[in-house]
Amino acid sequence: MNQGELVKLADNILVLIRKKPKQVFEISTVARKLKSEIFDIHKAAKVLKTWGYGIKLSKSEITFNHTADTLSATEINFYLKTKIIGQNLVSFHSVKSTNDIASQVAGDYPDESVVITSEKQTLGRGRLGRSWHSPEKVGAYISIIITPKISLEKAPGLSVMTALAAAKTFESYCPGKVQIKWPNDILIGNRKVAGVLTELYTKNNKINYVVVGIGINVNQKPRDFPQNLRKFATSLRQVVGKKINRAELTAEFLNNFEKEYKKYQKNQLAGSLKRLRAYSSLLGQTITLKAGDKLLTGEAIDIDKTGALIVKVDGKKVTVSGGEVTVLKRP
Repeated sequence: MNQGELVKLADNILVLIRKKPKQVFEISTVARKLKSEIFDIHKAAKVLKTWGYGIKLSKSEITFNHTADTLSATEINFYLKTKIIGQNLVSFHSVKSTNDIASQVAGDYPDESVVITSEKQTLGRGRLGRSWHSPEKVGAYISIIITPKISLEKAPGLSVMTALAAAKTFESYCPGKVQIKWPNDILIGNRKVAGVLTELYTKNNKINYVVVGIGINVNQKPRDFPQNLRKFATSLRQVVGKKINRAELTAEFLNNFEKEYKKYQKNQLAGSLKRLRAYSSLLGQTITLKAGDKLLTGEAIDIDKTGALIVKVDGKKVTVSGGEVTVLKRP
């Protein structure tokens, strides 16, 4: 049995025993169900141990004791409840960027089922050409391929929609502490915990597909951030005070993303504005907003159903679909 076959067998064993922690399985029974040799079951079980799974193994028995800290497709699928998003989950140990991988395979999967995850990124990126610090084993780096049946004018709101799905996910871990900094940052205590990067690909002036990427700081301790980021970044672990199951968090985000995406395709953010306004860190604030060559200063007063920010500038309402915001004054 070659290494690829051994890894596949290990994955199949995990699928079989993962749902019944502490239950003792006869290896002969596992071998029969998986149509494998007992010797190969032993070898594959040892592979699971190297992945970090708590596996008790004897000559005749195997028991699943605890999960591994991994973003493997099998582990995420254990918590996934979507009907489409993530049904084709591809997990990597290390990539330059999950968005790059997603854009490379997007044309092969028109059914919106593909999600790319990675344990780390070597060239992770955010909006406006910025980098995204993506260390191994502590974050979640996710890219989703979608083919929305919407006009180009409605596409900018997809970033806001994704931020809303993330905020809803984080809310279950730290209720009342999550905010969205329009259009794509998720904050806790005014520090960034996640960022969204939406990349649009068009054909004949229509949306061909969209890659929605998100980087989430899950289990970082302060020392895991570079010195220059420690004042501006945080992680869920720092806020909650305990380690978070990254696979469960990733699946929960994908579950919420699918729900928000369905709503968005029907009527954009119209049904989500109350929640979005409640999460907003900008409404009521005096801000400067750089949008292209324009620099606006005014009060952020609302967000509309397209995800655009409405700013009151010199007594007039200005609607902006994207840009970089700086808060000048807090109440």
